[in-house]
Amino acid sequence: MAIYHQMQVVRLTAGADLSACEGCFVTVDGATGTATLTTGSTTADKVYGVLDGVDVKDRPVDVILPGCSGIVGVKLHSGSAAVVPGDRLVLGANGTVTKGSSGTFVAVAVGSGTAGNLTPVRLVQPTTLG
Repeated sequence: MAIYHQMQVVRLTAGADLSACEGCFVTVDGATGTATLTTGSTTADKVYGVLDGVDVKDRPVDVILPGCSGIVGVKLHSGSAAVVPGDRLVLGANGTVTKGSSGTFVAVAVGSGTAGNLTPVRLVQPTTLG
């Protein structure tokens, strides 16, 4: 079997205008290969990754996969409480994350962050919290 990607980033096509969505989580439509933003009710098995390279509809976007071992920036929801290192982050609206103890757990904060901004995190395999 050949190794196709050693980096944990894949290129997809934007299913909508994602130009303002750097650091947001996406799902992927298997039939069309397009990326769309997650919602607060997206289940763990549907989370595909985090947008890195962003663009408008039908243009290429880069998605960082959950297995990435580096530190990445994710966008905190505009209504999220401030986060500090060690806080668990779960999916919020429009691909963003929020500090939480229930929902779809996707990352752990490694730095401080405030609502509406990119926050440094370590991605985890998405799981459902309590």
